[in-house]
Amino acid sequence: MDEVDQLSSIMAGYVTPERLAKALGVTERTIARWYHFREGPPRVKVGRKVFYRLESVNAWLESCEHPQARANRSARSHLSRKSRMRMSKELKKGREAPE
Repeated sequence: MDEVDQLSSIMAGYVTPERLAKALGVTERTIARWYHFREGPPRVKVGRKVFYRLESVNAWLESCEHPQARANRSARSHLSRKSRMRMSKELKKGREAPE
């Protein structure tokens, strides 16, 4: 096995940020931003070169998966905490008011 074949076999499970961005349909800047905010897949840095291990990218993608949203959510769950507190106070006032 010559040196070029050996190097390509070592890097077989890794992609560059450019190739990862193309595969995910985002920009390289998005990939860099994900790293900065610790949101994206883990990366490997060799000197100044950055690589992403394909297994880690797949695991990260699976961790981003969210279950389907429930269809029958009550309207109350969509209200902010402040709105719920205000409604609660108004309801209490209504009960305390003389008839």
